[in-house]
Amino acid sequence: MDAFTGSGTNIARTESAVAVFGFSGLGDLVRCHSLIRLIADRYPSRPIDLIVRRPMADIAAFMPEVRGAIGEDFRHSRLSPLARLKLVSELRSRDYGIAYIIPSSFKAALVPFLARIPERVGWSQEFRRPLLTRPKFRMRRLARMVDRICWLGIEEGQDPPQFWPEPRLAVPNSLRTQFDIVAASAQANAPAIAIAPGSTDTNKNWAVENFAAIARHCVDAGCTVWIVGATEHRELAAAIGQSAPVRDLLTDSLTQLALHLAAADIFVGNDSGPLHVAAAFNKPSIGVFGLTDAAFNAPINDVVKVAIPEFAIVRRSGRDVHWPTLEPVIRRLDRVIEQKRRVRRLSPNQ
Repeated sequence: MDAFTGSGTNIARTESAVAVFGFSGLGDLVRCHSLIRLIADRYPSRPIDLIVRRPMADIAAFMPEVRGAIGEDFRHSRLSPLARLKLVSELRSRDYGIAYIIPSSFKAALVPFLARIPERVGWSQEFRRPLLTRPKFRMRRLARMVDRICWLGIEEGQDPPQFWPEPRLAVPNSLRTQFDIVAASAQANAPAIAIAPGSTDTNKNWAVENFAAIARHCVDAGCTVWIVGATEHRELAAAIGQSAPVRDLLTDSLTQLALHLAAADIFVGNDSGPLHVAAAFNKPSIGVFGLTDAAFNAPINDVVKVAIPEFAIVRRSGRDVHWPTLEPVIRRLDRVIEQKRRVRRLSPNQ
């Protein structure tokens, strides 16, 4: 377990803190920021800490409402008793008053129960109702992932807002110097288009030939192209680089990935973590969906446009997945590029 890491936000502790147990995937973790914003609005004087799998804890630094993060390294599908007991001890020492448990597994609810956090809010799944003080029911009636996350922040008898707050990431002061260096590079070669051709599931990846065509189109239009994502996608970056001059910014550091996306002008990618990060930085983004359901999975940020198959329902037969065609994606991208250039002409200092 990592030591407690702060976001650089100065939040006075006047009441017991709130612990938010987040998802282990990047995209879903960024989605959790909608709930965190709801909690911060309800409890403005209570610090909020994020408990999440260790590699993802770095993203907490970009959530202004979060005081800090505690990283855990439980092995997937394992009980990991020693690691959980160590986390229990850490949480007890911090005297949390309430825990929001976003994952719906039994194991996720076990730690806050053993840590004796007085209020424990979560979905009543996997026979874990005895571990919760405020169980929520009928999770599957909610149509979107963000609904299932944010509903945990709604009190009994309270009406939900018309719209959930969008995830909104921001570069903290502690990383401002690093960001300025990346941003200066983007400004010198604007507009900078960040393309993420990979994801954690290869079945969710649009054909690399399509991303290569987009890269060529952007370069021909006078843009610079960054390839972003994890280093495991280096072969995809190399394939795109054979078609157009691109800058390989692949990294296994989530902090660096976030800085790259915060500095870019536009994002294009699959249904993946980088799509959610770019959207939360308010970057015009195009998300390509084939295998997965955009209505359930897509970010709720207004800056996101989704490209989906022409079929109303995605059909899969064996390995065959219906995908959006290239032309509509390029048309949407052209509109966004022109909008960015128009803004720059009107505001030269941006």
